[in-house]
Amino acid sequence: MIEIIKTLIDALVNGFPGIRGMREDKRRRQLGVELFLLCTHINQLMVTAEEIIQHLENYAASIGRYTNDGTEGGGLEYPRRVRHLIERQRDDLLYVRLLLDSRSAVVQIIEPEAYNRLVPLLGVKQGALDTLFAIMYVGDLPLGPSQAEIDAWASRIPPLREGQARGASQNLWAVDRLLREAERRWRDNALPHDSWGRDVYAIVVRYLDERQPRRQLEEIRSSLSMLRSTLLENFTIADVLVEVGERGRGISRL
Repeated sequence: MIEIIKTLIDALVNGFPGIRGMREDKRRRQLGVELFLLCTHINQLMVTAEEIIQHLENYAASIGRYTNDGTEGGGLEYPRRVRHLIERQRDDLLYVRLLLDSRSAVVQIIEPEAYNRLVPLLGVKQGALDTLFAIMYVGDLPLGPSQAEIDAWASRIPPLREGQARGASQNLWAVDRLLREAERRWRDNALPHDSWGRDVYAIVVRYLDERQPRRQLEEIRSSLSMLRSTLLENFTIADVLVEVGERGRGISRL
C-alpha cells in the first residue's frame, strides 16, 4: 500500500509540465483547488500509513519472543489496533481516487507517461485500488502491490499515443488482465482482521525486512514536499479562493 501512495505522488510531481503555460482562467483555478485537496488528503494518507507501520514494528518486536519460544502470541490485540487505521486509510484513498477521476483537471493536464503509471492503480472501471478496497472492507490489511509490481505494470501498459483518449480500451484490457493475476497474491498476503499467530508474524517480519516501509515513507515525504512546491510556485491563494467561492455559490443555488 505504501508503494501506491508513492507512485501517486511521483506521477503527480512529474506530470505537470504545462502548468506555467496555462492561462489565468477557470480551468487553471480548478486545477489549483484539486491539487490543494490532493496534497491535504495525501498528507493524511501519510500520517495513517506511518501509524500502521509503527504498529507493525511494535508487533514484530514484542511478539518475536513468543514465536521464538514456540508459542503463538499476538491474538486479537494488534489487529484491533490497526482496524480503525485501515478504515481511515480506505476512506482517504477513496477520496484521492475521486479527485483523480478521469474528468478532473489534474488528469486532463498530466503527461501521458505519468498518466500511464496511474492507469493500473486508478483504472476507469476497475483498478488496483478497487481490489484493495474489497480487502480493506472486511478489515484485512493488504500489503500489496509492491513497487516491482507497479513498475512492471507501467512497462506493460500500452502507451497513450498523441491525441488518444484517456482510458483507451487497450489500456483497460491490459489493466484487467494484470489485476486478475495479482489479486490472489494480495488476498493471500493480507494481514487478517482476526487473531494474528506465527504465520502472520512471519509475513510482517518479511514485509518490514524486504519492503523497508520506513525508507519509503522518507522518499514519499520528499516527493510530497516537491508537490507542495509546485502548488506554491504556480498558484496563488487568490486562484484557489476564487474557485472555491464559485463552487460555494453553485451549491447555494441548488
